[in-house]
Amino acid sequence: GYGIPNSNLQVDLVYNPSGAFLPGDQAALERDFKKALLQDFDIQFHNLFAITNLPISRFLDYLIASENYEDYMYALVEAYNPSAVKNVMCTNTLSVSWDGYLYDCDFNQMLELPV
Repeated sequence: GYGIPNSNLQVDLVYNPSGAFLPGDQAALERDFKKALLQDFDIQFHNLFAITNLPISRFLDYLIASENYEDYMYALVEAYNPSAVKNVMCTNTLSVSWDGYLYDCDFNQMLELPV
């Protein structure tokens, strides 16, 4: 019953692009993922959330090494959406590291900035 429409057994997926690019339109990605996962694996889910990588930690190292840092930063600036701020996961998410430290955001965990 997980992921089936109208089921109380909620399944949400997160799409995090791997590479120096931003995710596409979340609604379009959700439609594509729902179609492909149902067709190929008989998997259903409720929502897909597309997230954008921040240029920190290992991803920052990758951007610099691949010479994509400047282009990625320009892409972030061009894609800025002030209405998205109200849905930033760091306003209501708690991350716990393997050694028990608490972080008010997984980004702060990558920066090793505990609560």
